Amino acid sequence: MKKLIAFALFLGLIAGGLAIADPGPNGSNNHGLCTAYFNGSATGQAHKRNAPPFVGLAREVGNSDGMDNDGDGQTDEGDEMAGPEGIWDWCNDPANNPKGVGGNPDDPNKDGDTNGNSGGHGGGPKK
Repeated sequence: MKKLIAFALFLGLIAGGLAIADPGPNGSNNHGLCTAYFNGSATGQAHKRNAPPFVGLAREVGNSDGMDNDGDGQTDEGDEMAGPEGIWDWCNDPANNPKGVGGNPDDPNKDGDTNGNSGGHGGGPKK
């Protein structure tokens, strides 16, 4: 019985260890992460972008975009975080996310309402 309990505990530790991963894009969640990042109300976007998966996305892009995102004269350092414009470009690059950004979010690289959803709610064109 003690061996069975020890084995169960061992399996639990392994499963728990596998569940702990760095948040952010991992290849299989890029489409969902990008879609969630850009859809929703402006207030909701501002709040959720502090969540670990979105911080991980901003770091992934900031560490590989060839830009000086933190203004220190160096590019692609481990702690650089890209802004919405760079993340939009990364999310719409077929090499990173073949499906692109889902929904109807506004393109942060363009001024004004590009998709008919002036509130930025991702709800598509108003009729």
